Amino acid sequence: MKRVEAVLFAVGKEITSERIASLCSMPVEEVEKTVQELIQEYQQKDQSLQVVKKDNGWKLTVRDEYVPLVSNLVSSTELEGSLMQTLAVIAWRYPILQADIIKLRGSGAYDHMKQLIDQGFIAKEKFQRTYKIKLTNKFFEYFDLPSAEAKQAFLNQVPPEVLTEAENVEKEVDETERVVEQDKKDQETRQEIKKAMDVVSK
Repeated sequence: MKRVEAVLFAVGKEITSERIASLCSMPVEEVEKTVQELIQEYQQKDQSLQVVKKDNGWKLTVRDEYVPLVSNLVSSTELEGSLMQTLAVIAWRYPILQADIIKLRGSGAYDHMKQLIDQGFIAKEKFQRTYKIKLTNKFFEYFDLPSAEAKQAFLNQVPPEVLTEAENVEKEVDETERVVEQDKKDQETRQEIKKAMDVVSK
């Protein structure tokens, strides 16, 4: 059990039973049994850590109630407050356009996004005249927000006024998309009418 626990701790992200078995020189079935025993042990001892089942295997992570503590630690050591707030906005409104992030966070967000890209937390791709900002696998592995409570703890990094403004921006985006979609339908209708008139005129 201690060998399996050591592997989960050292890896720090999702790992398959097969990979654990290979590293510990154990049968896969024994690994599965050992992980279940480890889960029960953490639960019985009321530990701050837990082993959870993920899409690609198992992960050793903190319990939801300790996420605020971890988030504060991360923001004070690796991501400064303003950078953390920008990342939280991106996570909250993901996927989000770069133009909308600038509306919410100001021109300083350009530098924030550059730093977050350099650190591997986000990526961007060309979208019309702006960019679409995406969260990377590193973000999901690093912050690991499995529950609504944990996500809320992460979003507490965002000032209330920014959240309010984000709601307004989302409404603007929805209205813009509605207008664009309606214009597209109108163009299609005009084209159909033109085709019909051409047929009649012939």
